[in-house]
Amino acid sequence: MALLNGEFSPQFHAPGITACRYEQCRPFHPGRLWQALTELMSSHARERVLRSAGFARLATRPSITALWNQVGRTFSLTALADDQEFSVQDELLAFGQDLAFFGIGLQQSTVSRVLDDAILSDEELQAGPMAWSTFPDPFPEWNTVDR
Repeated sequence: MALLNGEFSPQFHAPGITACRYEQCRPFHPGRLWQALTELMSSHARERVLRSAGFARLATRPSITALWNQVGRTFSLTALADDQEFSVQDELLAFGQDLAFFGIGLQQSTVSRVLDDAILSDEELQAGPMAWSTFPDPFPEWNTVDR
């Protein structure tokens, strides 16, 4: 989370180990995100993601901020907070995507390209949440949100 807070200062520098941040205001299309994860987490990729974490939003669950947590081939995306439970005085955790990636030979341009392909297009964004609810969503259901 230090990278997301702008406080990341590696304790050591190993050749080939890199860190990058991905920020995007638009929500992810869940089906395309599933495909993007498959590409990013592939063990055959030249650029390899070792760890990623942060906050994300799926278009099919527009009011929920999710916690993104990945180590190696283990990935979870879990409900963290529901905007509808916040009062006017509360600060929202994240709007859109705010993710940190650490890997071997990882390039910011690759992470951005793969994840940008998973966000909503202009047409999808303009269609609004009613249309988004019809998107195929391969992620497990989130039953509750604990605050």
